[in-house]
Amino acid sequence: MESSLESDNAHYIPKSDIEVLSQEIDNELGMYRIRTGNKIRYLTIEVDAFDEDTMCRPYLLIPELPSFPNAPWTKMDICRSNDGSLKVTTSDVKLQGRKFEVLSLKRTRYYRHNVHEVIFNGAPAIAKIVRWEWELPRMENETAVYSFIYQDQCAHPEDPPIAPQVLAHLTEDGRVMGLLLEKVNGRFPGPDDLARCEEVVRRVHDIGIVHGDINRYNFLIDDETGNIRLVDFEHAKHLTEETARAELDSLPSELAEETGRGTTTEEKIAIFED
Repeated sequence: MESSLESDNAHYIPKSDIEVLSQEIDNELGMYRIRTGNKIRYLTIEVDAFDEDTMCRPYLLIPELPSFPNAPWTKMDICRSNDGSLKVTTSDVKLQGRKFEVLSLKRTRYYRHNVHEVIFNGAPAIAKIVRWEWELPRMENETAVYSFIYQDQCAHPEDPPIAPQVLAHLTEDGRVMGLLLEKVNGRFPGPDDLARCEEVVRRVHDIGIVHGDINRYNFLIDDETGNIRLVDFEHAKHLTEETARAELDSLPSELAEETGRGTTTEEKIAIFED
């Protein structure tokens, strides 16, 4: 007969099987790409969950992590609840779609070091790629967010899209290293568009996410439909009541911004325009 201890162990991944492959930590969030056996998983941790030394050193962090379920999941979010306990959310985030070698797509415009216009199925599309390993956590985070958005769109097909459609993963020698996105022709909003921008931000919050960088250049008013889309989800993170409220409170001043903060070049301003 199987013992209780053996049964419990079978449901969780041993800490000895966890390896941190890459990490990036800012003032609010730690992002980790980890390996458990032959699987790659993604971990996001709010910085107040553990002390700074623990967050920065995998050999200190791994023993403090909650038990990893031995089940299908690809992303885990960890934060502290109001009572001080760890709050853990896991999800099996998988983008639908195809994979294309980035070099097989003809590049027609250069916008930023990691954003290009390419031709896909005879029409312009946006290729967003990573160049260096340290950029991977942000791309992986953005990929996970687009998966959540895709799932929400499938559940509410009557609602207008809140982000460009993901057309495919981009690969380099078989390694996933970017996203191929629908190109949206549109303009950036201003103060008069506050109510509609707020509606889109609230829809993102309803998915359980704060965007993390709602400067006015990350909104697009679609020329064709008039709907508002959000772009650049690489700084998105798990929602809390405080972060959601702060994001909405900052929106009026963000839409009134005229200094160019949030865009550094004419090319960036034109990313989703003809």
